[in-house]
Amino acid sequence: MPAARELSLSARSGLLVGLLAMATASSVQAETRTYTSTELNYSVALPTTCKVEEGPGTLEAICSPDLNAEKSQAAVAASALLLELDSERVPVDAKAYDEADFRQELPEAVCGEADNIKVKIADVVRAADGNRTTWTATVTCPEIKFLGLTERAATVRYVIMPGFRHRMMTRVPAADKTATQTTRDAFFASFAVPAPKSQ
Repeated sequence: MPAARELSLSARSGLLVGLLAMATASSVQAETRTYTSTELNYSVALPTTCKVEEGPGTLEAICSPDLNAEKSQAAVAASALLLELDSERVPVDAKAYDEADFRQELPEAVCGEADNIKVKIADVVRAADGNRTTWTATVTCPEIKFLGLTERAATVRYVIMPGFRHRMMTRVPAADKTATQTTRDAFFASFAVPAPKSQ
């Protein structure tokens, strides 16, 4: 009996160590830098350990899943943790953006796949707050063997308001989804539209 108790305590200790390691891995987060555009009316924070590429209306943070700065510099967007924001001006009287538009755009925009059948889109939600509409979804990009890409998991959020459309995305190899959850959530939570300046 005592031996069995010792084995049980040992097993419990091992389980506790394992759970602590998983909790640490899933809460990895680095310092961030805030990027602001008055022209496109947004601010968002990206980890300083990521390789950041800026273009007209586009921000991409290419990161290693463990947010290691050296690994991030060598990372490739297609197979790394990607945090992306695309912003654009749209006419105030532009056609209303509906669920069909949202679903149609996701396979190419998120996975680079023209074949909608291969891309899984789930948890589509529309939320309206005054003149601001937010679309969210989870997307699973298929494995692309000839490019050496495994299945990738993505979360997408579009924020649409008069005059602007902001498309946010996080994408990561499916195996790293849990370990990068904190970083991905922080990216979405950091997005803000500056309040209008008082006259």
